[in-house]
Amino acid sequence: MCGIIGIENNENAAVLASAGLITLQHRGEESAGITISGKEKMKTFRSMGLVSALFNEDTSINKLQGTAVIGHVRYSTSAKNSLINAQPFQITCIHGNIAVAHNGNITNFLKIKEMLLKKGAIFNHTSDTEILLHLIAMSKGSLADVTAKALQKLEGAFSLVILKDKTLIGARDEHGFRPLVLGKIGNSYIISSETAAIEVIGGKYIRDIMPSEIVVIENGQIKKSFFYKKPKQQHTCIFEQVYFSRPDSIMFGKIIKEVRVKMGEFLADQMKGIKADIVMSVPDTGYYAALGFARASNILFENGFVRNHYVGRSFIKPSQNLRDVTARLKLRPIKEVVNGKDIILIDDSIVRGTTSRRLRGVLKDAGAKKIHFVLSCPPIIGSCYYGIDTPTKDHLIAARSSIEEMRKYLGVESLTFLSLDNLVKACSFADKKDKVFCTACFTGKYPTKISKNTYKEGC
Repeated sequence: MCGIIGIENNENAAVLASAGLITLQHRGEESAGITISGKEKMKTFRSMGLVSALFNEDTSINKLQGTAVIGHVRYSTSAKNSLINAQPFQITCIHGNIAVAHNGNITNFLKIKEMLLKKGAIFNHTSDTEILLHLIAMSKGSLADVTAKALQKLEGAFSLVILKDKTLIGARDEHGFRPLVLGKIGNSYIISSETAAIEVIGGKYIRDIMPSEIVVIENGQIKKSFFYKKPKQQHTCIFEQVYFSRPDSIMFGKIIKEVRVKMGEFLADQMKGIKADIVMSVPDTGYYAALGFARASNILFENGFVRNHYVGRSFIKPSQNLRDVTARLKLRPIKEVVNGKDIILIDDSIVRGTTSRRLRGVLKDAGAKKIHFVLSCPPIIGSCYYGIDTPTKDHLIAARSSIEEMRKYLGVESLTFLSLDNLVKACSFADKKDKVFCTACFTGKYPTKISKNTYKEGC
């Protein structure tokens, strides 16, 4: 999972883009990058760590001259966390200087890479994103046309921004797995992974970029918008609303915060008659589901954890030992809140189960009597091939254990998952239901063909 942004026709493009990237920081903390063009020769700056690490005395944000920019924040869906794979990627080819930033996972990457190697292509990165630049560089025609030809060859999940001189292009895969939205500030268009990044910099959200759509923007105008391939049935990742997207972002016309509150209300309905002293959340993504549960059940909502905001998300660390250290640093229970209490504890999901088990332990150590563990999504039984770092099935606790076995492993009094029907109801308009979403991680049913050769490591 990554975050991308593009801004065109703006004298303050670099400043606005950096603010947008900080707003998208939750989508990736391993590396950040920015490419700027329009006044001087295209330049790309990349660094490991947070967006703030990009800018120092040599790369002061106020010194970056240009009117068009793309930016990227990254977490890898493999352990290959290195500067060589930090984006945007920039090349010089027959079409001039081109840069790309990508969110997703191109599932036929290995097949296309082998074909390109046979044609003499030289790869500088281990990321699947690079094949797009090779495909563009090997084709003749306008940038829009060669981009369309390249995208027709790709399979899997990709939302991306491309920059050439003052031209900004945004595109999305035919299923719309990853979000990509269009906005405007003054006479400048913005393309972003989430609406919150548009609004934070003073822009206005216009609409989603549609599956299979390419949008070409020049000089403050949408020069061209077209479908490079007939769109298929939309399958936007439902886990975006459960976990990844900011609560102040909008998806399918609904603010994520309200969707998560609705998840909690449905959970309360599933657990009618449950008795407890307090409802509390695992910060931060469990917060609004816990709030909805408390409102619907009339059980007191309490903040029972103190979160260290200087520690990143444990889910998106590239190795298990780093996830465990991060989890211990991140949350501390408030003993006066939990001591002697029967608790309904709400989190967004269980992946491996190790963090959830540890949370139960620290709450018991702080004096909690009973813990009813509640999740705002169904059990995760399938690995993701579309850009999220879920492990293989043998490392997913729900893929190899019954709910009762998981309850015993976690050591809690009860374990409840939001049903898939209720999750879809919370996330969608009533007339669209599950037709909008990819729910493969909960069902094992993938919208695209999956085989042993399917690439999973992503951007």
